[in-house]
Amino acid sequence: MSPVAEDYDFHGTHPATPRPDAVPVRWAMVEDRPLPARVRGYTCECLPIIFEDCRAGGQGFIRRYDRSVSPWVIAESPRIKVSAAERLWRQLINGEAR
Repeated sequence: MSPVAEDYDFHGTHPATPRPDAVPVRWAMVEDRPLPARVRGYTCECLPIIFEDCRAGGQGFIRRYDRSVSPWVIAESPRIKVSAAERLWRQLINGEAR
């Protein structure tokens, strides 16, 4: 193992705790395997809930993995315009959406 791996703890983006006035997202459960999507961003794997900023078919959406339960629960936001998905992603990261 390299010294770098031993000396540093690598983490990805940690979303802020949702604020009391955070906008609720209409999460829809994914019945089967999620359809292929290009993942543009994601939150840290060390957390029990992980978000992915996704694009597919010219639209954007957020995929949410709840790993606090077994089996994991996978849900997706509505598929919306890419600009709206980018705004939703920033809201989730900043604690302005939940």
